Amino acid sequence: MKEPIETPGMDPAPPVHAPTSQNKWVVALLVAGLAGIILAFGLSLFLPFFEPIAWAIILTLFFYPAYQWLKKIFRGSEAIASLCMCIMIIAFIIIPVFALLGSLTSEVIRVYTQVQDHLQQGDFTVVPDKTKYPLLNRGITRTLQALKTHEESVRSTLTDLSKRMGEFFIKQGTVVFKNVADIIFKGALMLVTLYYLFRDGHEMLVSFMDLIPLPKNDVERLGSITSDVLSATLYGNILTAFIQGGLGVFILWMLDFSAPVLWGIIMGLATFIPMVGTALVWIPATVYLFVAGEYLKGAILLTFSILVISQIDYFLRPYLISGKTQLHSLFLFFSILGGLNVFGLLGLVLGPILLALCMSILELYRQNLLGRPASQ
Repeated sequence: MKEPIETPGMDPAPPVHAPTSQNKWVVALLVAGLAGIILAFGLSLFLPFFEPIAWAIILTLFFYPAYQWLKKIFRGSEAIASLCMCIMIIAFIIIPVFALLGSLTSEVIRVYTQVQDHLQQGDFTVVPDKTKYPLLNRGITRTLQALKTHEESVRSTLTDLSKRMGEFFIKQGTVVFKNVADIIFKGALMLVTLYYLFRDGHEMLVSFMDLIPLPKNDVERLGSITSDVLSATLYGNILTAFIQGGLGVFILWMLDFSAPVLWGIIMGLATFIPMVGTALVWIPATVYLFVAGEYLKGAILLTFSILVISQIDYFLRPYLISGKTQLHSLFLFFSILGGLNVFGLLGLVLGPILLALCMSILELYRQNLLGRPASQ
């Protein structure tokens, strides 16, 4: 074998050193950092459209069983079934919700204006008329005397409270209608996203789950737990809240209450309050009717609330959950409050869903790492 010939005046080639483990770690960190930066910039492209995308995902999760039913009717045509679902959501969800928000805003403005008019005219009094409401007059008078509270201070407190509540509800309602062009644009984005999520959502979910660095069995278990918790949250809690709120609007409207939509929505939100629920609204309303001498209306409201509205918690909610993993009412209550605080109106649904995802991860930890059976 011939030796390499060294040419005079030329330096020999430098020796090649094998990369050390420290160099490998540096390279790996640089690559991971670069990948993280690229992913962060990629995700930032979607942040301006977070709200319509989130609503589209929520509606897809909620109505996916109906989409599967439509797909069977149209013999597996995913495009037609997705288009029909979008049309149905526009007709039965989006339009009624905007009409409800408009009605709610109008009622809040009307009630707020009436209170302010009474205050300015000086005919507003904490103690009701003795001839019309003798029991109510006697009860409030004794209460004020027992508390040694002057009527003027109570009036000022109620005035400030009504002003704050009125301003809050008016602000929340007018924000929706303040920028019509922006709402239409985001609504169009939501519908486009909704269509593709119905049509290709399953494939997207499978692709996403393939990226989870866990064994296949654990990924499938995580998906199953998440599906159960989301179903329990969406159907067992949120749907029953809408039903109870709707029944509240109906009975309060039938009994000629002022602002039935406002009180019905409050009743629906009250379903998430532990140990209280819809009784937060219908018990004071019933007491008011009896004290005011409206005995028939009070009996109707009490009977309807006990036999219909309250029974939904005992019959419809367990049927919708059907034994799936449930969220504790206390956690659900705070997830809704936290969601409203962080995400606004979107948090009403997104808060419980995020909590459901956290619960599914904890359940996977219980079953996989601790080796304990699923909680019953």
